[in-house]
Amino acid sequence: MSHHHDHHHHDHETQPLTLKEQLEKLIPHWIDHNDAHKGTYLKWAEKARGEGFAETADLIEEIATVTQTVTDKLKQALTSLPE
Repeated sequence: MSHHHDHHHHDHETQPLTLKEQLEKLIPHWIDHNDAHKGTYLKWAEKARGEGFAETADLIEEIATVTQTVTDKLKQALTSLPE
């Protein structure tokens, strides 16, 4: 009985990804993660505000804003890649 493993990522016939290709895969992944974190921050800021932790809520909301700035920069980085 033969045993065959299909490992696409171990395919030695294909060239390793170029730096550009690696960044084209990584940056959207970072954007998705960042957006997910931003949503989590806003949810917890709302909980904190509901409990009267106004200063903490303000800071977490500020973190969400900074996170959005990071996302915007990541999108710029993606579009800045050479053709």
